[in-house]
Amino acid sequence: MEFIVIVVGLLLLRQLGSLASIQSDGWFHRFCDRLANWPKLQSAPRVQQLITLLLPVAALALVIGLLGNSWLGLPQFVLSLLVFLYALGRGSLEPEVADYEEDLGRGDHQAAYRDVAVLSPERQDDVMNADQSRQAALEVIAYRYFERYFAAMFWFILAGAPGALLYRLSVIRRDRASTTGESVDAGWLWLLEWLPVRLVGISMCFVGNFSACLRRWQRSFFSSAESAEVLGGYAEHAVPEDEVALNAAGEEMPANLQALFTRTLIFALSMVALLVVLW
Repeated sequence: MEFIVIVVGLLLLRQLGSLASIQSDGWFHRFCDRLANWPKLQSAPRVQQLITLLLPVAALALVIGLLGNSWLGLPQFVLSLLVFLYALGRGSLEPEVADYEEDLGRGDHQAAYRDVAVLSPERQDDVMNADQSRQAALEVIAYRYFERYFAAMFWFILAGAPGALLYRLSVIRRDRASTTGESVDAGWLWLLEWLPVRLVGISMCFVGNFSACLRRWQRSFFSSAESAEVLGGYAEHAVPEDEVALNAAGEEMPANLQALFTRTLIFALSMVALLVVLW
């Protein structure tokens, strides 16, 4: 069932572009606010983070367990599909990347970097040169593709709807902390992303420049760097040599990245389908 849910969910996301009506995070922010105002938890931020993440996940797991296979499993399928759609990335990634590509094509690197800040609100520093802008954009766009599709897919396959919900709530919690100043354990999300980042990297080897990407993958396998930095390195080395090379300003980079991650997504889905057949 997980594979069917993933295929249907990705088709819906591609058709609709944005899932704002399903991906409303207001309930989670209100839940976090209530816990933040609870005096007993104000001195224990890690316990607070644990409760905010595990309580909704446990409630979802309980509901799925109660539904079981009733009505031929249709209620469970619908609930899993809705949770998977909720767990996918926010916003409309392709139009945001297109805005960056347009500003970059005009040579307006400051505007392009502001587009990067839209793609990742954590990137708010002024960029000094085109190389810094290109590297930041490479990492941000690569990470956005990863957290939008691959990480949610990985945890949905591994732990079902509760696993996918746990990952998305962890991302929301991280992003919330960057704006509210709340204390959050960044290592938790890094741990959730460690294995799927490496799996995406090895997938890029098969759909891109195999030897160059594989060398990068081997060097960074045990790296403690942030997920975005590791993914940016994979993407940079995976772009096939017969495609348009990245020039100094990086004008071709967004198109190359989109094509690379599209191929990687198709490859990943093919591997999942093969595992389902063999299993």
